[in-house]
Amino acid sequence: MDHASQVRIIEELLAFEEQRTTDMAGQDHEYHNPVSVYTDPSRFEAEVDRIWYRTPLAVGHVGEFPRAGSFKTLSVGKVPLLVVRGKDDRIRAFVNVCRHRGTLLAEEPEGRANAFACPYHAWTYGQDGALRHVPDDFGFPAVASAKDDYGLRELWCREHAGFVYVQADGNAPRRPLGDWLAEVGTDLRDLGLDDFVCLDASRAPHPVNWKLPFDIFLENYHTKFTHRKTIYPVFLSNVAKFDHFGPHIRCVLPRREITELRHIDRSKWDLVEQSTILYVVWPNTMIAVLPEHAAVWHVYPDGVGHCTLHFYALLARRLHESEAEQETWKKSLKVVQKVKREDAERFLSIQRGLESGANAALTFGRYEKAISWFHQSIEEALTRDH
Repeated sequence: MDHASQVRIIEELLAFEEQRTTDMAGQDHEYHNPVSVYTDPSRFEAEVDRIWYRTPLAVGHVGEFPRAGSFKTLSVGKVPLLVVRGKDDRIRAFVNVCRHRGTLLAEEPEGRANAFACPYHAWTYGQDGALRHVPDDFGFPAVASAKDDYGLRELWCREHAGFVYVQADGNAPRRPLGDWLAEVGTDLRDLGLDDFVCLDASRAPHPVNWKLPFDIFLENYHTKFTHRKTIYPVFLSNVAKFDHFGPHIRCVLPRREITELRHIDRSKWDLVEQSTILYVVWPNTMIAVLPEHAAVWHVYPDGVGHCTLHFYALLARRLHESEAEQETWKKSLKVVQKVKREDAERFLSIQRGLESGANAALTFGRYEKAISWFHQSIEEALTRDH
C-alpha cells in the first residue's frame, strides 16, 4: 500500500475516533442473512460446485515449501490435492490420486519426498507428477510404452506475493491472477510476505459451516466483549476502516496509540505499525497482518456443517534469526493463539444457535458491512452465468 493511501486511511480512523463512530459509509441499514445460507445442504453443494471448484484458492505460503520435495495435501470439496515443490524450484498442484486404481497417493498432511509411491501397488511419481516406475510393468504394456500419458493430473497453480494459488477444476481462471486479486494482491506484495518464515502450522476440524469463521473475522464490534483480556486493551473499540476490491476485503483495526500520530509529521505515519490489517482473499483465506508478522487461515468446507481450518503464522526473517527478539515475537504469537481459541468458541456457539431454529436470519449491523460484502459475493457467484 502506498504511503498516500496509508495517510488517507489513518486520517479517516482518527476522525472516527474523535467523533466516536466508525466506518458505515454506504451501509444505510442492517443486512439480514438467512440461516439457510449456513444450513441448507443443496445450497452447500452449489457453493462447492460454483465457487470452490471454479475459483483460484490460496492454499498455502511458499515458506511451507522450503526445499525440493516439500509438499502438503488438502481437499477442496471432493478433490484431494497434492502441492509440491519440484527440483526445478517450481511449485505444482496435482489431484492426489494414483492413475492406476484411484488410491489416494500421499497420505500425510505435509512432509518432504523425493518421489511419491502409491501405498497400494507402488506406482511411483516424481515431484513433477510424471510416472516414474511401475512394478512388474510387463503386465501393463501400453502404460510402459507411454508413461507420459499416465502422470498425475496437474492443476492450474501459481504464486503471488508469497502465496500459492490452485484452481481445483483443472481449468485456468477466467482472469489473470493479479487482476483477480486487485488491490489486495498489491497490498500483500508490498508487505513483502514472500520472504517471511512459516511457523506454528496446524489443522483443526470444526463442526461449523465454512462461512462462520469469516463472519467472526470481518468485524471488531466483538473485540471489547470476546477479547476483553487479550487484545481489547490494545485496540480502539469498534473503530475500523473497511474496503472491498471485487470479492476481496481489507479491514484496518487501529491500535490505541494511533491517536499519538496527531502530533507526528505525516511523512512518518505507518499504518502497519499502528494497526492490524485484516485481509480476506476470497473465498477461503484470512490474513491478519501485524508489524513484522502475520497470522493466516485457509478454510476448507468438509460438509454443510463442517470445515477444516489450516493455520500458520508468518514471521519476518530478521525476527526469526534474532535471538534478542525471540521473547517478543513468541509472546505475540501466544496472544494470536489465545485470540484464535476465543473466536473458535464463538463460531462453535453460533453454529449451535443456527441449528436451534431460534432465528430465521442473522442480522449484521451497519459497521458489520464487511460481512455483508462477503456474503453478497457468494450470492453473486451462485447466480452468475458460468
